[in-house]
Amino acid sequence: MMDLDPSVIRRLRLAVLSLAFILLGCTADADPVPPAPTATPVQTTRAEAAPSPIPIRTSGRLATSAEIPMAFKIGGVVARILVDEGERVSPGQTLARLNLSEINARVSEAESALAKAQRDLERARTLQRDSVATVEEMQNAETAVEVAEARLQAARFNRKHAVITAPSRGRVLQRMAEAGETVAGGQPILAVGADAAGFVMRVGLSDEDVVRLATGDSASVRLRAFPGHSLPARVTEIAGSASRPAGTFNVELRIDRGPSDRVMDRLRSGFTGTAEVFPKTGGDHVLLPASALVEGDGRAAVVVVVDETGDSEWTARRQEVEPIGFHGSNLAVRGLAVGTSVVTSGASGLRDGDSVRLPAERP
Repeated sequence: MMDLDPSVIRRLRLAVLSLAFILLGCTADADPVPPAPTATPVQTTRAEAAPSPIPIRTSGRLATSAEIPMAFKIGGVVARILVDEGERVSPGQTLARLNLSEINARVSEAESALAKAQRDLERARTLQRDSVATVEEMQNAETAVEVAEARLQAARFNRKHAVITAPSRGRVLQRMAEAGETVAGGQPILAVGADAAGFVMRVGLSDEDVVRLATGDSASVRLRAFPGHSLPARVTEIAGSASRPAGTFNVELRIDRGPSDRVMDRLRSGFTGTAEVFPKTGGDHVLLPASALVEGDGRAAVVVVVDETGDSEWTARRQEVEPIGFHGSNLAVRGLAVGTSVVTSGASGLRDGDSVRLPAERP
């Protein structure tokens, strides 16, 4: 074998090292090959049509159906108020009286005016028979008597209505004046709830809920004063316009007497509670498991739906829906069509267009 000069061997080694460095640099400068995208495994379900309308859940305050404000017809000084708040009353029972001193004086004045008008009429008739007074003078005297009689009748009527009596059996709901207080005619002194009218719960509903209701729809009322008791009710009144400033529609639920009559006898105006109203008609909503929601705030929520883009290829798409309540263990929402595939597991972190992998169908 031929011996090489040591200087030649050193040059050959340098050349090999330089070539190695060049090859390494080219490899570093080349673009890395991206890994093949992987599909995220997810569990899905299909949006189902609700088998029955979704109940409307709300809260409200109990009141007697007929709350009658009681007032004196004329103004004056209150002499006595004979009942207190919460006291039961019977038909015709005296509840309050005005001081009659001034009223009796007006009656006496009207009686005296009538007596004078009657004397003047007799004198005019006598003078007319003697041809001293004219027919017109006698007619004026007759008119004066009629006016005096009307004034006396009005004074006596006002005296009669200087006393407030109960119109029916019921309960005093509110007392708004005290003895010695000067009140105006028509100013409410007491508020009485009539037993025969029954009780109602008044609630406020949004426009989305009120359009689902009709008079006669059934309801169930639960009062905080009687936990565990449910009172049957029905929709009897629906407001035609929204109240201000809340913007809700007032709905009246009449409480029906049922198995809980013992509770009915202890009801009081002002009790608070909750109600479930059951519309007879459905709506454009579907049912989903609660696990399908990825975010939400009560008025709006987001779910992830999957769309088929090719043979066995699916992509994720976030979609906003409107939750409207629970139906059993499922959530009712608007904004999805029946049969839409919705992710129930694995939706965290998915963005629009992400590839997803569905579980293999079992044979």
